[in-house]
Amino acid sequence: MARSLPDRKVQEWQQRLHRFEESRHTINEFCRQEGFSPQSFYLWRKRLAQLRVAKQPAAQPPHTFRPVRLLPGTGVGVQLPGVSVQLPGGTQLVVPMADPESLLLVIDILARLDADRVGGSRPC
Repeated sequence: MARSLPDRKVQEWQQRLHRFEESRHTINEFCRQEGFSPQSFYLWRKRLAQLRVAKQPAAQPPHTFRPVRLLPGTGVGVQLPGVSVQLPGGTQLVVPMADPESLLLVIDILARLDADRVGGSRPC
C-alpha cells in the first residue's frame, strides 16, 4: 500500500521548486544554496508531478456519436416524409422533413437535453 505524503512536506517542496523556477541557478547550485542534495530535488520533483497527475480529474472522452434509432416517418393518421428518433435517455422526437435545417437544430437541442437528463456525454 502506498504511503501518502505529509501535507507539510508537500507544501515545503512545492515552495522550494517554485523558488527554483524563479531563480537563475542550476539544480546543483540551487540545492547547495538551499542545503539539500540534487537527488532529493529530482525525487521530490517526480513525486509532485505524480501528485498533480493523480489529482487531475479523469479525462473526459471526446465527444462521440450517441446511438439513435431512425424509425419510419409518421404523422397524425397519415404517413409524412419525416424522421422519428428515439434518444438513449428515452426522449422521442417526430419531425417532418419539410425543413432540414430546422430538423438538425431540433435534434441537436433535444440530444443535448437528453444527455443532460441521463448524465451522459454530450453529442457532437
